[in-house]
Amino acid sequence: MERVPYSTIEQWSVLRAVVETGSYVKAAEALHRSQSSVSYAIGQLQKVLDVQLLTIEGRRAVLTEAGRALLNEAIPLIDELRYLESRSRSIAEGKPATIRLVVDYLYPKSLLFEALGRFNSEYPGVDIHLREVVRQPIGSLDGKQFDLAILMMGASTLWSEVLVEAPLITVAHASHPLAKLPGPIAPTLLSRYARIQMQGFEEGGEAIAEEGKIWRMNTVESAIEVIRRGIGFGRIPRHEIEPYLAEGSLVPLDIGPESTRTIPLGLCFSAAGRHVNPTVRALARLLGATLKGF
Repeated sequence: MERVPYSTIEQWSVLRAVVETGSYVKAAEALHRSQSSVSYAIGQLQKVLDVQLLTIEGRRAVLTEAGRALLNEAIPLIDELRYLESRSRSIAEGKPATIRLVVDYLYPKSLLFEALGRFNSEYPGVDIHLREVVRQPIGSLDGKQFDLAILMMGASTLWSEVLVEAPLITVAHASHPLAKLPGPIAPTLLSRYARIQMQGFEEGGEAIAEEGKIWRMNTVESAIEVIRRGIGFGRIPRHEIEPYLAEGSLVPLDIGPESTRTIPLGLCFSAAGRHVNPTVRALARLLGATLKGF
């Protein structure tokens, strides 16, 4: 068995405080400790390491070259321990250690990442396991697979509410032959050109769904890039292509009633409302849920 380290995280944390505040006095104030205890911690650390870590320049404590190198390696350990303690407090308070979040790819990424960033700031001890799905209706997933989900609205016994209505529009590159045709464009004309479709996003029941050439992409990013290169046309979430529509490189196509489709996305919990953990509810609110009457 390897020996237990002689230096402590506490000593390294005190050293970090001295460096960040610039003096033993200010570090003591920041740490709510006496100046003598701060000096003692630094002295013991230098004694254990047999290396001078700090030097005094004027009234400011600064790292020696060796001190700078060693503290840089210690900082990730300090931060990791703080994170571990934060997680421990969260668990002790009854907060989940992990929230399993399932999100349909149609939910705008800007809203998703803003919510996750705010949640991380408010609940640093809780991990998020994020999984994206394509066109999964509420009620299609086993409740054991998630704690919170944003999916296509549909018949469900789970509590849910509409978060966003995501518009999908049919587009092509401005130089594509279809872009030059007056609408509505007949299915026979559409079938002459490649239709770009996302894997798992098959749309049965439409006149153009199974006619002509269909290129299936694994991601919306790939579908957009193929359409931007003028290879084909396809229906894409509007929020994903706003910049290209604004600059005119992509243009909407009039193919009749199916030119645009709006997909309502709803939020649901895996459990009945009264059993939902408050932390999960907090994430739901950050994602846009009102939770009225809940």
